Order: sequence, then structure tokens, then C-alpha cells
Amino acid sequence: MSENFGFDDGLELAKVKELLLQREYEFRELNHRVANSLQITAGFLTLHQKRLGDGAAKEALVAASARIKAIAKLHRFLYANGEAPQVDLKTFFEDLCPDIAASTGLICSVDVEPLEVSGETAKQLAIIVNEFAINARKHAYDGEDGGTLQIEGRREAERRLRLTIADGGSGLPDGFDLADPHGFGLSIVSMMVKQLDAELIAENDHGARFTLFVPMPQNSR
Repeated sequence: MSENFGFDDGLELAKVKELLLQREYEFRELNHRVANSLQITAGFLTLHQKRLGDGAAKEALVAASARIKAIAKLHRFLYANGEAPQVDLKTFFEDLCPDIAASTGLICSVDVEPLEVSGETAKQLAIIVNEFAINARKHAYDGEDGGTLQIEGRREAERRLRLTIADGGSGLPDGFDLADPHGFGLSIVSMMVKQLDAELIAENDHGARFTLFVPMPQNSR
């Protein structure tokens, strides 16, 4: 005798499936609206920063606008690729790089191998890159447009990703220590590195060079 768990000839299963599809649609729509709202907020900040003279207030608005634009871009990109459990890191950074360039005034270049990672990993890596871009504009290029930012990514034999973010500026100051981040941006980077269970190395090489080693799960390609 077969057991009945409350489903009547598949009718209840169909209702559950319909409900799940509706919830998925609502989630996607919410994500889309969040991205739009972030973009509008970044636009307001950009408008206000143009009205300010040089100084700490303007620099803070520039940094805040860049962060919001990057997060909005991440929302849009992940929204567009939401059905895929993996994100191609090469395409991801090639799509993100123009937005980093537009928000920071840097000339951004990407040399990343095709490599699939989870959407969450891609988001955390993008936040790290964006923070280094903001810091490069502020410290390496003294807030001026036109500086370079290079993003390189390679898979290593030890099943880990090596991601390098380098600028061509004045380099790291004497005594620079990643273990003692004083700025807000480096604090965010440290938090992301910890969440990724990664290792971060900083060095001078014709400018500041940050190398991130990220362990890759067995199902990554």
C-alpha cells in the first residue's frame, strides 16, 4: 500500500513549483530594483561632489560613489547570470573593468584566464579589486585621472587562483603592513580576504602590487 504525504495526483506539487517560480521572479525583480536604486544614489553623489571644492569631503564622496557604482554593477551582472551556479571570471572582470575605470578615472586592463567561480566568490573578488582601485587613485596617483590599474588572474597547480592587482604609481610607503590596515578600504579588503580563506601579499614592483591567492573548490573549472 502506497503512502500519501498530502499530495493529490501531483496537484500540490504543481502548486509548490508555481509558488517557487513566483518567489524566484520576485527575488529577481527586487535585485533589479536594488541595482537601479544604487545607481541613482551614485548619480546623486557624483552630482554633489562636482559642487564641492578640493578637500576631504569631496574625496569621501568620490570614494562612496565608486563603491556604490561597483556594488550596483555587481548586482546587475549577477542578476544577468543568476541562473548559472558558476561565473566566468574572465568575462566578469572584462565587464566590470570599464565601470571601475569610469568611477575612478584609472585606465583599467584585464588579463584573466577563463575560470569559473561561484557568484559569491566573484563578488568578493570584485569588492577587493574596487577597493585597490580607489586606493590607487588616492595614494598612487594623488587623486589624478589617467593612472593605470592591471588585473591579472591565473590558475595555479595547487588548485588556487592567483589574482594580481597592480598600479604604476609611487609604490607602497616604508613600513606598510597589511596586517595593520589603517584605512577603511583596506579594512574591507582584509574582511573579504578572510571570508575567502585567502592569502594576500603586498610588494613594490614599479608601483604597488597586491597578489591574492584564493583556494579553489574541487567543482570549480
